[in-house]
This record gives sequence, structure tokens and C-alpha cells, in this order.
Amino acid sequence: MAVVGLGIGLVMQVLVLATQNAVDAKDLGVATSASSFFRSMGGAFGVAIFGSVFNNRLDHYLADAGPQLAGVDPAVLQSGPDALRSLPAETRTVVIDAFSTALHVTFLAVIPVAAIAFVVVLFLKELPLRESAHIGLEAVGDDLGIATDPIDEPFSVLEPTDSDTSRGPTDRTIGR
Repeated sequence: MAVVGLGIGLVMQVLVLATQNAVDAKDLGVATSASSFFRSMGGAFGVAIFGSVFNNRLDHYLADAGPQLAGVDPAVLQSGPDALRSLPAETRTVVIDAFSTALHVTFLAVIPVAAIAFVVVLFLKELPLRESAHIGLEAVGDDLGIATDPIDEPFSVLEPTDSDTSRGPTDRTIGR
């Protein structure tokens, strides 16, 4: 589980970056939120589907061990680790074996899904990363044909006066 967690954790930000790199700057918010939404939906469906696989297999393996679990109330098995520790040693071993086998089968069921996802990722179009970000006035200025180079144009800075800040800031134009 640690390998799966590390793998998913290392991949998630790369996929977000690839998504953001593939869309126009004006669509970054939509692309990022859509990526997050579909990741959440995939996680919810994945937990539901593979949780049902796990529960089905656990029920099957516990039913197969029926004679060894005779006299054990199923509610005891669902109440937590302390209740499991209170069982006799051989009964506890049977329950733990059923649990670990069901978990193993669940991880095996994930392999085809992971393989399909890997193949899909191989067919993604490779785009070079952007080398600049058009933020604020630069993006608007480029669209309108306005020069927005901060070195060529003066800009205004508001600074408080030294003598009396109650009068508010003063406007001073700074140029080259």
C-alpha cells in the first residue's frame, strides 16, 4: 500500500501540471477544477468498486472457513481489532488469513485498471512546458496590441507620506 500511495502521490501533481499546460491561460481554473473533480469521482468509484470486491472475497473466505469459525458471532468480527484480539489464537489466524487473502485479491483486481491507465497515458500528446505565464495586464495587453514591457513604460506607485498618513497615499510616477 505504501508503494501505491507513493506512486499516486508522485503522479498527481504531474497530471495537474500536464492538464494546465494543455489549455489556454484563460481556461486554467476550469481545467484544474475539472481535473480535481474527476480525480475525486474516480477515487469514489474506485473505493466503491474495489471495496465491494474486497467485501465479496472476505465473505467468501470466511464462509470457506466456516467450521473453524463455528460459534463466532459475525458482529464480533466487525467490531474492531480489540474484538479480534479477544478470539482464540487459531480462530484469529483464520480471520486474519481471510482478510489478507481478500486484500491480495483486491490488489490483483486493480492491476488491469492500472495497466489500462498506463497505456492511456502513453498515448497522451506530448507538449513542451510553457516558458512564460501571461498574468494580468500582460495577457490583456497582448490581446489589444498594447506594449506592456515594464521597462519601457512608467508605472504608478502609491506611497504614504512621511509627515501625515491621515491624508492618504500620494501618487508618484516612476519611469526609467
